[in-house]
Amino acid sequence: MIDEALREFATPRQIEFIDAINKHGSAGAAERALELSDGLIRKSMRRLKANAARKGYAPGHWEGGTAPGYLMGKVTVHRTPKGVVQQWERQHPDLELFEQFKEGVKTFIGDTVGPIVPAPPVAGRDNDVIPWINIGDGHLGMLAHEAETGANFDLKIAERELCAAISIAVDDMVHHDRAVLQDMGDMTHYENFSGTTEASGHALDYDTRFPKMIRVYSRVMRFIIDKLLEKVNTLDVIINQGNHSRTNDIWMAELVRVAYGASGRVNVLDNDNKFIAYRMGNTFVMCHHSDKCRPAQLAHVMATDFARDWGECQYRYIDIGHIHHNMVLKEHPGVVIESFNQLANKDLWAHDGGYRSRQCLTIIKRSRTYGDIGRRIIPIGEVRDRIAAAHAAVGSAAPYVPKERRAFTV
Repeated sequence: MIDEALREFATPRQIEFIDAINKHGSAGAAERALELSDGLIRKSMRRLKANAARKGYAPGHWEGGTAPGYLMGKVTVHRTPKGVVQQWERQHPDLELFEQFKEGVKTFIGDTVGPIVPAPPVAGRDNDVIPWINIGDGHLGMLAHEAETGANFDLKIAERELCAAISIAVDDMVHHDRAVLQDMGDMTHYENFSGTTEASGHALDYDTRFPKMIRVYSRVMRFIIDKLLEKVNTLDVIINQGNHSRTNDIWMAELVRVAYGASGRVNVLDNDNKFIAYRMGNTFVMCHHSDKCRPAQLAHVMATDFARDWGECQYRYIDIGHIHHNMVLKEHPGVVIESFNQLANKDLWAHDGGYRSRQCLTIIKRSRTYGDIGRRIIPIGEVRDRIAAAHAAVGSAAPYVPKERRAFTV
C-alpha cells in the first residue's frame, strides 16, 4: 500500500497509479490490471518518492526530513521492550539534483576546458571612477501573465531584456580600469524543485523547471561578466544573498570565483556574510539585500562592523535591493541608503498587493575621490525599443511587448 501523504507530491497520472495499487494490492497487480508494461508503475513510484524526499518528505525519519541535495537511505533502529532507543539514518546524495547543477556548470563554462581566461588588461584606463552596475532583483524564473499583472514574464523574456540592458550599458560606457557588478540579491526567483522559498516555504509563481532556470542563470551571468570585461581591466563581483535565491547566490559566487580565478581579472567578494563592505579610496559602500535588516538599522551596522573604514572615508553609501522601488534615505548623517529598481515585471502577489515601481537598470559612477558623481538609468522602454530595432534591422519579427493598459470606455 502507498502512503496517502504522497498524493501531495504526485502528478495526476501518479495519483491514478496510487489508486490502482491500493485497489489491487501491489504495483505489479496494478500494472496487470491496467495492462501496462512491467515495472512502469514501480518506476513511477520511485520517482514520486524521490521527488517527495527532495521536498522534505521522510515519514518516520528525522523531524526535518532530508538534507538539501540528499535522499533518505537506510534506517537502522535499535528497539527495547519499552520502545525505540536509538535510530541511525543514512542519507545519500540526490544524484539527479547534482546532475542539474553540473548542467549549470557546463552551461557557464561552455566549450572551454578548465578556468576561463579572458584577454589581458589594457593599460591607461581611468582609475579614479569605478562604475557600479547595480542589477536590482532579477527574478529569473518568475512567471507572470499579462491578463493578471499587465505584462507577461518568463525565462525567455527575462534573459532577453536583462542581457540587452547590459549590452546597452557596456556599449555606452567608456573604458575603465575597474568596475563593480553588483547583483542586489534575488537574481533567481526560486532556489529548489518545489518553487518555494527555503526560509519561509512560500509558494511562488515560477516558470518551467528548476534545471532550465539554472542553465539560463548560468548563461546570463557568463554573458554579463564577459561583456563587462570588454571595457574594464578588473571586475569586482558582488552577489548579495536574497530571500528568494540564497542557495543559488552561494554556489554562483563560488562558480564565478573558480571559473575566472585564473584570469586575474575577476574578483568575487565573499558573500558568506550578508553584509558586504567595499572601499575605494575616500568612498565606502556597504551592500546588503535587506530582507531581514531594515534600512533604518543598516547605518548602525555599517558604523559598528566597519568602524575604521567609516571613520577614514568621507563618502559613504549603503546599497540595498528587495523592495524593488527606488528609495533614498537621508535620515542618518554621513551615509546615503538607497534601494534600486529592477528590470523584471511584478508577479501576481506584488501586483495584487498594489506594489508598483519603475523597471530599469542603474549604473552609478563612483569616484575614489569624490563619491557618487553621476549615473546612467536604462529604463525598460529603451531596452525594448533597442531590441525591436535590432530585430527590424535583420527583418525578423519583434519579440513580445506588453500592451498599454486602458480603462473600459463607453
